[in-house]
Amino acid sequence: MSERAAGYVMDVGYTFGYHRALNPRLVRLALLRAGIRPPGIRVACELGFGQGVSLAVHAAASDIAWWGNDLLPAHVRQARSLAASAGVGLMAIEASFTEFLEHPDLPRFDFIGLHGVLSWVSAENRACISEFIRRHLAAGGIVYTGCNALPGWNAMIPLRRLMADHAARAGAGDTVQRIDDALDFAGRLLESSPAHASQNPALAERFERMRGADRRYLAHEYFNRDWHPMPFAELAGILADAGLTYACPAHLADHLDSLRLTRDQRGILAGIGDSILRETVRDFMTNATFRQDLWMRDPVAAGGRELETLWRGERVVLLSPAGDLPERVSGSGGELRLSVPGTAAVTAALGDRQSCTVGGIEAVSPGVPLATIADTVFELAACGHLASAAAPGEVERARPRTAALNARLAVEAEGADDIGVLASPVTGGGIPVSRPEQLFLAARASGLTGPDAWAEAAARVLRTDGPAQEGLVQAARVFARGRLPVLQALEVALPVAR
Repeated sequence: MSERAAGYVMDVGYTFGYHRALNPRLVRLALLRAGIRPPGIRVACELGFGQGVSLAVHAAASDIAWWGNDLLPAHVRQARSLAASAGVGLMAIEASFTEFLEHPDLPRFDFIGLHGVLSWVSAENRACISEFIRRHLAAGGIVYTGCNALPGWNAMIPLRRLMADHAARAGAGDTVQRIDDALDFAGRLLESSPAHASQNPALAERFERMRGADRRYLAHEYFNRDWHPMPFAELAGILADAGLTYACPAHLADHLDSLRLTRDQRGILAGIGDSILRETVRDFMTNATFRQDLWMRDPVAAGGRELETLWRGERVVLLSPAGDLPERVSGSGGELRLSVPGTAAVTAALGDRQSCTVGGIEAVSPGVPLATIADTVFELAACGHLASAAAPGEVERARPRTAALNARLAVEAEGADDIGVLASPVTGGGIPVSRPEQLFLAARASGLTGPDAWAEAAARVLRTDGPAQEGLVQAARVFARGRLPVLQALEVALPVAR
């Protein structure tokens, strides 16, 4: 393995995942909930962008200028190819973190995102990333991190290390074959009832999920030389060295303590004033395996009338049919009941599937307090039913780019089931769309009319017949009634010329 690779897997490409937490529009709702003024984001960077799906989608779907780096040449080619399909001038750089740190003419970034990266690189690279942020994040800028966490991974650490050692020392062939050999060995080992597995009963179930996973995912998730789940205080220390302050969770549902924590647990957290200790205790309560967080340089608190003004100006859109909005949501710690007046206000203003500001919802909902509307908007967003939306002018500018990118992804869907997302100029990001649904949209765009015809076209691509094809017909009919109108409102599915 080359010194430049620093222990990172280089001979297997990563999977084609999309990470919505890297969408700066999502960041706005998290910061507003935390009472922090969201900064304007004009220039952004994704460090270690993998196959570049998130990078290309976010560049196509917004006015933000995106940069990013990755070490694998194939990843960089893929990201550039997707961007070229969308007509986006994306700065996708083939570089290690050390090389990217010294890249000439880097701008000051308003937003820097790292999804998983800090968990998979060496201590030297973590220090390099911290220095990159220190040098290149703008004043008031935001950093998103997604990291493997402790204590949730504690039981897995010895087995992961054992499998990585087996792949390096006893395996044969390429990386995928070495992974298969290591998994076979670990399976036999667990069947022998080792004491570590007996004392950690959840380990066997986690291993079985791992054994069934895509080998590309496993190569980059578990079989790099470095694999470093970390306690929150360690993560905070790395980012404090870069001059950052912890802002709030990036995952919106993590703001809703009533879903994940019991009343007693919430009481304990309420008595902890130090934010780093509080988050460390929270991870112990939830046995966290992955954290998504926002960090800022010089955050500005917003409260009172300013916060109300910011909420009123926030534009939102429904991601689900109005009839599917829940009355209550259950979690591991308890239940959240959504406000009936708040949900009614949101439904009345957004039920036509058009975006609207929170102030606009308030204006057509006399008697419903702004705080109730803002809480409902946030809770629906945290549950995946609503999203922050771009202003009409930005949507208009992004529409040709997302249409071109989605046309490219439709072609990709004909040959593989790799990319399960399409770009929306309304949300500034990606919307999950399964391969059959992408094929239905492609058939619709080609001029075929009605779900039965779309299903027939999809069946030819998927080579299905009999009961499987009947299942596609039913899926297409459900899609036409439910998902298609939503995708049209999000401008993922554009009007078909007749």
